[in-house]
Amino acid sequence: MNRNVSANAIVLSVSPSKENNSTVTLLTEKEGVIYATLYGGHKSRLKSLFTLWNSGIVYLYKNEERKSIKINDFDVKKYHSSFSENLFKMWSASLASEIILKTKCGGSNNESWILLNGFLDGLEISNEDQSKLGLIRFLWRYLSLLGIQPDATFCGKCGKSFFDIKNHKMLYNETSYFDSIENCFICTECSYKDNRLLPVKTDGVEYLAAISLLTPAEVRKLQIDKNVYGQIKDIVYYLIENGIGTKLNSLETGIGIL
Repeated sequence: MNRNVSANAIVLSVSPSKENNSTVTLLTEKEGVIYATLYGGHKSRLKSLFTLWNSGIVYLYKNEERKSIKINDFDVKKYHSSFSENLFKMWSASLASEIILKTKCGGSNNESWILLNGFLDGLEISNEDQSKLGLIRFLWRYLSLLGIQPDATFCGKCGKSFFDIKNHKMLYNETSYFDSIENCFICTECSYKDNRLLPVKTDGVEYLAAISLLTPAEVRKLQIDKNVYGQIKDIVYYLIENGIGTKLNSLETGIGIL
């Protein structure tokens, strides 16, 4: 059956196809990632609307017999124009898009939509320093969606609590460690000076725990210093690549920026 449909969508990629048309990769709120054909060359009225990370309501024609999807129109609500003016924002959006494509939305189309949509909107209104923390938060939350987010609220070996949920503060003030083999954070007493463990300051563990436990508005108010940011960035980047099981092109080509 052929039918006309509409969907909330974000443009993830646009690539040329035969006969001067384009294949547009979209993340939709309910169906996840779909591939649709945009007909017409550079003179097409619609072509200028399909810029990376534009979002809005896309109008589609589905041909069930041919298993094809044609784009009829696009009502853009958000343009995210600042991405073209800041390399970190651009590469961060590329990384988030690549992760969603390679994980097929992590098994949850709606949750992936919520995470990416919120992340892109946050990038648009943030400066570069705020965007760096925004990327950490997106990746940490996506790790939870994938089911591979380590718990940063307690020691993975002895069970000692790191975080006081009620009062939003750390109970443990020493250096913690990340165990990449066991995928957990451990306390000093359990580290036994194991050289394979990655040290991470208390502030870093606290920040990761807060992302999981506090509201987005509360987490946005938290700040960490550059050293702590570097520590948790390395851990989160490692976790996302290890969890997906492949190198991410955005991290490889965006080295020195991300």
